[in-house]
Amino acid sequence: MVNIDNLVNEWAYRCEKGYPDMDSPSDLRLLKVILKEQGITIPQFQESLVEAKKDDISTKDIINILDQIKDDQAALKKMQRFILNRSGEKSFFEFSTNSNVTDNTVDTSNAPQVIFDILSNNDDLKSFTDFKKPGFSEIGSEGNFVDFFEKKSGISKESLTKIFNFSGKESGRGVGKGEVAMALLFNDVKMASAGAGDLNWAGKSLEVKGSNARLGGRDRKFEGFERTLLGQLAKKYDKSDQYFITLIPNLVDEDGLERKELLDAVIDFESKAHPKGDASKYFTEKILDNPIEIRKAFTKNLIKNYSNNHNIDHFLWWNSQKKFGNYISFTPEQADNLVDSGILRTNNAAVYQLDPSISKP
Repeated sequence: MVNIDNLVNEWAYRCEKGYPDMDSPSDLRLLKVILKEQGITIPQFQESLVEAKKDDISTKDIINILDQIKDDQAALKKMQRFILNRSGEKSFFEFSTNSNVTDNTVDTSNAPQVIFDILSNNDDLKSFTDFKKPGFSEIGSEGNFVDFFEKKSGISKESLTKIFNFSGKESGRGVGKGEVAMALLFNDVKMASAGAGDLNWAGKSLEVKGSNARLGGRDRKFEGFERTLLGQLAKKYDKSDQYFITLIPNLVDEDGLERKELLDAVIDFESKAHPKGDASKYFTEKILDNPIEIRKAFTKNLIKNYSNNHNIDHFLWWNSQKKFGNYISFTPEQADNLVDSGILRTNNAAVYQLDPSISKP
């Protein structure tokens, strides 16, 4: 590290006036001599000078530095973006804070800075700042996020895709894909600071689920299944099926087993597996030999259990994979009809997988 104070004192001592004159060619030549005597290169000196006087930088200093990269187009482009976006930086971070998107939103990165950099690097910061943020209800019940916001805001598809893909963890809680994006792109949605749901939509709890998300725990297994009424029937009739869409229809065909007994066993099991659902509503004798209807019943009960358990007012399920951006917006009360029509679907429930992942949309 160059000792700037000692170097400047030596320079002043040798100058004719007793102090350096930056406009004097002879004084500047003298500085070069001193630097050479002390084995200091010009880049080392410049770096130390900037470090020593970093609080006192003029536009002339910057111009001199930029001259060193005049042939580096990538570096110049980066500097241009920084300068053009600098004026919007303060307002962006203020807006981000008001949306409860802060440097504490995820543990693994500074969320506002990551989103700011995405917008800046794609020349989209002005479009983000200028466009009038819509209310969440304006997106309707289904559509595509990327198409909606690209048309509404002029923000590039590349930026929107990266912002909706942003995710992480906060104090052990997963911050799923789409949550930060929605908090920043809607005028009435914020990250939930506490309580129910991922997001706060004008006082309502809004739960966001991307592709393969779950309405419960990953690989949650029913311990002691063999002691349940359904498990006892499976053992009695020598059924080893783990998936309920095959186990239940296979039991229906057994001689001596009444449908009512089987139904009671299924309802008893689901009342334990998902206690805040409504198993007696969704499972009937009529569907016990129909795998498709059994899967639908499990999906409905799963949604019911989750929404009651977490006090969810509204759901947003969206495709974060092949059909990126496609979404379905619905209330817990609307879920049953959406499941019946095939718009909402989960993978098959099993003894070792009580809370299967979302498969549609």
